[in-house]
Amino acid sequence: MKRGNVMIPKPRSAYLSVQCTKCGEKAVIFSHTTTDINCKSCGEILAKRSGSNAAILGKILGALDQ
Repeated sequence: MKRGNVMIPKPRSAYLSVQCTKCGEKAVIFSHTTTDINCKSCGEILAKRSGSNAAILGKILGALDQ
């Protein structure tokens, strides 16, 4: 059996570093969250759940490497 390169699909989800727009606190959240995420410092909503991708309301600083 000949072995070649096997294509592995890239995941559509990621962990994101998000900064609160109200107080500047940073948090790590999942891009496909199933619950609303609030800032631990001031309570501002950082991400709202939706059918697939979460609606990110904070400032996205970047995706974390997997």
